[in-house]
Amino acid sequence: MSATPIRIMLVDDHKTMLWGLEKLIEGGGGDLQLAGTAHNNDSALQQASVLKPDVIVLDLDLEGRSSIEILPQLLQQSGARVMILSGNRDQGLLTQAVRLGARGVVSKEAPADVVLNGIRSVHRGETVLDPTLMNALLGQLSAPAPKADPEAARIATLTPKERKIVAVVVESNGAPNKELASKLFIAEPTLRNNLTTIYQKLGVANRLELYVYATKHSVS
Repeated sequence: MSATPIRIMLVDDHKTMLWGLEKLIEGGGGDLQLAGTAHNNDSALQQASVLKPDVIVLDLDLEGRSSIEILPQLLQQSGARVMILSGNRDQGLLTQAVRLGARGVVSKEAPADVVLNGIRSVHRGETVLDPTLMNALLGQLSAPAPKADPEAARIATLTPKERKIVAVVVESNGAPNKELASKLFIAEPTLRNNLTTIYQKLGVANRLELYVYATKHSVS
């Protein structure tokens, strides 16, 4: 047993599942400690940044959005190791999660001891894969990487804040700048300045071109 408990943050959008996981951690032994919980992408980023947990147990599907899109930022902001605990069997998504830095993938159908030992292993820096997923995941991970998107270099220049602005532009579907600024909690002139920078980085001329570009290249 570790002298310092492993601080765990749970991220799941189902209240019953979250409650069950909380009880599992609380009864899992003195080496495990519940640091906090979150229920969607935004609260996960916010809580992880504040709590700085050792391990984040992350569901892939959060209120209709994939947590894959925040995984790199989640890892960077928290400094934690991430274990995916999900009922999603999409091999492509699971492989992408591992490629983006997740240390483990465990099914929600796994026994309690598998989940708890998975957390401990991930905390030690080991890679944990559910046995039923291991062969498929390893097969995909060893396959040649797909040809790089020629626009990837441009997209990589966007800051997390700029990516958030692009995501809101896409989601808002033509809403005026005033409404976008309100959603982003920034002033309208600040939004315009940020949009100008984004246009320059991506080689587009206006919001319509940005919408088309972001949709085509999955920028968010």
